[in-house]
Amino acid sequence: NCPMSSSQEHEVKDFNQEYFFVLYPREDDKTINVLPHLSPDDDTAKLPYENSVLPVGLKPLVFENGAADFNAKYGRKSIKQPPEVLFSGNYPLVSGRLRETLLKFELPNVSLQPAIFVDDWGTWHEDYWFLTFTSFFDCWDRQTSDYDPSSQPISIGGDVMHNVYRFSLNNALLSNTPLRDRLLFMMG
Repeated sequence: NCPMSSSQEHEVKDFNQEYFFVLYPREDDKTINVLPHLSPDDDTAKLPYENSVLPVGLKPLVFENGAADFNAKYGRKSIKQPPEVLFSGNYPLVSGRLRETLLKFELPNVSLQPAIFVDDWGTWHEDYWFLTFTSFFDCWDRQTSDYDPSSQPISIGGDVMHNVYRFSLNNALLSNTPLRDRLLFMMG
């Protein structure tokens, strides 16, 4: 590795070209098999699992397809084999294989908690892990993002949420944040 020159150290990159947003896929064709929309079961819903690391030894988090009845009503079917990434709202669940990869990075502010997905046919998929982000990283550039700054943001559980149509990242902030702290994060 060569040390960076002083001019390279202060060079601001376009991080919009380097980062990916993990999003729930669009469902343009409503007749195809669809991904489940995960909802916690009653026991899981009582836990602060979304932004707190739960004590070791608790039973795994359990999720079901919260859209199963809606899908059945409109003749839509959930996919039979769940993919390696599922979503409970904005929060991802990853397969055991992806968990092993993520563990190698020793990500700060991210905890992988055991989870189970029970599909529409009652099959338990036990090799999932819920990504709990213990803090958020507010790195979206409000000057270059596509959103309506005049619309009233929504406040849910203390979180202020805007309706953003296209995110643009704050290049200066990301340039000044150590790589380890920005490898994987939940947008704040």
